[in-house]
Amino acid sequence: MASPTSRRLVYLGWHGFMNFGDDLLRDSWQAALTDDLSLSAPLSRRDYVTQAPRVAMDRMRTAGAERLVLLGGGTTVGFANWAGHARRAQIAYDADGILIPGAGAAESTDTFALGLQEQGWSDWADLSGVALMGVRGPLTARECAANWIPTPVIGDPALLYPTLVDVAPAQRDDTMIGVALGADPESRFDPHVVAEALRRISMGERVDRVRVFALSTADREGAERFARMVGPLAEVVYYDGEVRATMRSIAECGLFISERLHGAVAAVSLGVPTVALSYASKCDDFWLSVTGTRSPITVGHSAEELLAEVRAVREPAYQAFVAAEVAALQGTLGRAAERINRWLAGQSSTTELLHPAPSGPAI
Repeated sequence: MASPTSRRLVYLGWHGFMNFGDDLLRDSWQAALTDDLSLSAPLSRRDYVTQAPRVAMDRMRTAGAERLVLLGGGTTVGFANWAGHARRAQIAYDADGILIPGAGAAESTDTFALGLQEQGWSDWADLSGVALMGVRGPLTARECAANWIPTPVIGDPALLYPTLVDVAPAQRDDTMIGVALGADPESRFDPHVVAEALRRISMGERVDRVRVFALSTADREGAERFARMVGPLAEVVYYDGEVRATMRSIAECGLFISERLHGAVAAVSLGVPTVALSYASKCDDFWLSVTGTRSPITVGHSAEELLAEVRAVREPAYQAFVAAEVAALQGTLGRAAERINRWLAGQSSTTELLHPAPSGPAI
């Protein structure tokens, strides 16, 4: 049986580009796994050319090791370009297989997501040595079953972060509301409607601050404009590459409203009452996994609808239900990480990890 030092993971996923969600996924796996994830695959053919010396050095310093590619998460499965990324990483690092724990796919009816990337399920079927350990949510599970292979829901990997890293704030401020609107290049939601809802909330209860989060570089101008709409109560928090600090800042909020998917994932994982602004199936995929329903707040919503959802997510029974679902998913994600760690420690074979026996324990 292999020794612990002869097993390595090759991380496949965006990170280091000042995007909170991408970095949160990688940092969650880094905290959960015994591998330091210092092997990181390029994500384009051009990057393989410019980073060829680094990849060669990675291969040299891990010579003789068994290697597996770890797809970190995100909405990746089913897209032709991501199948290409996975194939190139497997070849470049001479990896025996590809691990997919908690990634997502676009719903077949999602014209927004499918307008950005081309699906290619046949490309995924052609990959070798793939272990689909579970997916982000039920919409992804349905797409995988219909187009590729059946798989369970284990949740978004970023849900693990607060179970592994201390991000507890000194105290939660129930008078502070956090807001994260995306901007690629503009929010798909009307910021004036969101600002109007915040004004109405502040008329009925004490709101001392509105913390506006720019969770990527692309969000900064939009966050500043939105803060001006809200007025003197608003402050802008810029993601600066420090995942832990941003998680603590989110944890301090008494309510979180997020268009950014991993803003919602982070807030839910921290137990903050969260309103998800759903603009694509990836948002509903996650929201279904923790609430059992799609988010009712979609593009074109009114201030009244947003206010109603704010009231709903603050209900104690609702919060208790979500907390239980989150805890269950954290358990399944943790068991997936344990399986990978057993492989890294040489306690299970590569074949056992990639092709577990049907009678083995479910993750």
